[in-house]
Amino acid sequence: MRKVLIIEDDTRLAWTFQEFLAEEGYAVLLAGTAEEGLRLVEAERPDIVLCDVRLPGMNGLQALQAISSRHPDAYVIVMTAYGTAQTAIEAIQHGAYDYLPKPVELEQLRGLLQRIEKTDLARRRAEGVGPIGTSLSAGPVQLVGQSPAMQEIYKLIGMLTTNRVTVLIEGESGTGKELVARAIHANSPWAGEPFLAVNCGALAETLLESELFGYEKGAFTGATRQSPGKLEAAGEGTLFLDEVGSMSPALQVKLLRAIQEREFQRVGGTTTLPVRARIIAATNVSLERLVAEGSFREDLYYRLKVVSVSLPPLRERREDIPLLVQHFLGRVSEELGRPIRTVDPETMRLLEAYSWPGNVRELENAVRRAAVFARGGVLLPEHLPPEVQRGTPLHPPGSPGPEERLAALLRQLAERAPAGSVYQQLVAQLDRTLIRLALERSGGNQVQAAQWLGISRTTLRKRLEELNLSQELAE
Repeated sequence: MRKVLIIEDDTRLAWTFQEFLAEEGYAVLLAGTAEEGLRLVEAERPDIVLCDVRLPGMNGLQALQAISSRHPDAYVIVMTAYGTAQTAIEAIQHGAYDYLPKPVELEQLRGLLQRIEKTDLARRRAEGVGPIGTSLSAGPVQLVGQSPAMQEIYKLIGMLTTNRVTVLIEGESGTGKELVARAIHANSPWAGEPFLAVNCGALAETLLESELFGYEKGAFTGATRQSPGKLEAAGEGTLFLDEVGSMSPALQVKLLRAIQEREFQRVGGTTTLPVRARIIAATNVSLERLVAEGSFREDLYYRLKVVSVSLPPLRERREDIPLLVQHFLGRVSEELGRPIRTVDPETMRLLEAYSWPGNVRELENAVRRAAVFARGGVLLPEHLPPEVQRGTPLHPPGSPGPEERLAALLRQLAERAPAGSVYQQLVAQLDRTLIRLALERSGGNQVQAAQWLGISRTTLRKRLEELNLSQELAE
C-alpha cells in the first residue's frame, strides 16, 4: 500500500485529509510539525508528502528542502492559505512536485494524486530517472494574484528559473509580460547578471539592429566609436525582446542565426562574438497568425517558442482584482505620502465588474488616478475614471488592437490603389503621415524629426521634396 505523510498542524484538516486518502487506498501518516514529519520521512519513507507552509517551528519550505535531500524519491505537495508568487516559485525551486492553495479542493487533490501515479510509473520504467530538485535563492517578485491561472504561471516560472531555454511570453497588452520575464530572471542563478529589455516595435530597423547587435566605429555615418549592443551587454543575463512580432524580415534572419549558432557580429564588424545571454521574447499579437500571413519566419517562431507562457487577461481572473487593488494602493500611498486604507464596497464592485481591456496596467492607472482624488483615506466610486463608473470601456476587449486596425486600413488603401503602384502609393502615404507627425513632435525642427524617425536629415529633406510636403507645411 502506498504511503502518504500529512504534515499539518490543523488537526481537523489533517483528519479530513486522512479520511479522504484512506478511502482512496493510501496508508496515511500524520505529523503536526515539520520536525516530527522529518522523523517519519526517515523512518517510513513515504511515497507522497502533503506539507503545509505555515507550521510551528520549522516552516514548510524549510521542511521541503530537508525532505528533498533526505528522501528525493518522495513526491512533495506544498499547501498554504497564504499563497504568493514567491511561495509558489520557491516551492517548485526546492523540489516540490506541485503547489496547492488552501482551501484544497479534494477533487483537485485526487487529480493530482492520479497524475503522480502516472508520473511514478513512467519514472520507474525509465531506470535512473528521478525528480529534479534545485535549491535557488529568489529575488523580489511583484506578481500579484491567487487565481488558479496565476498559480500555474508561478509554478511555470519556478520551473523556468533552473534552466536557460528560450521563452516566448504571449498575452494582451498590459498583462505583465515583462514582469514575468523579470521574475524568471530574478529567481534564477543568473540574477546577478544584467536584465536588458528592448522594445522591438519602438525603433526603426537600423536603430533596432544597432541596439541589439552593436556596431563598429565607421559602420555608418555618425558611428564615431565602437558600441556594444544589448545582446553583448547582457552577458550571461537575460535579453528581453518585447513586441518581437514587429521585427523586420531582415532582422528576423539575423536574430535566428544568433539563436541557432549562439554567435553574432556587430554591425560593420567581422569579429564573431558569442551569445551568452538567455533570450526571452514577448508578443501581444499572435505570432502563429503572422507566420501564416508570411510576415514572421516560421523557423524563428519555433526557436523562440521552446517554452511558451500564456498570460491570462485580467477579465479572466477577476478574483485577483481586490488583491491587485490593495497592492497598487500600498504603492501609491507611499508615493503620495498619505495612506489610503479603505475601498468603498461599491467602488470595488465597479472595479470587479469592469472588463479591463488594458488589463493590469489599466487597473493600476485607474487606482493611481482614483488615489489622487481620494480624501479621508477612502476610495469612492466618483474617484474612478468615467469609463469604469459607466462600465463601458473605450476599446472593448476583443476589439482590434492598433496593429490589427493598421493592417485593415492598409488593405483598404491597397484595394483602392491602381495595379502596379500599390507599394509606391502606400509607402508615400505612410511617409507623409510619419513625417508630419515627426515634425509636429519636434516643433518643426528637422534635425530632431530625423533623429526620431531614425533617418538622416538629408533623407528627410529629400523625402519632403519628393512628396511636396515642404510647400504644404509652409502653407
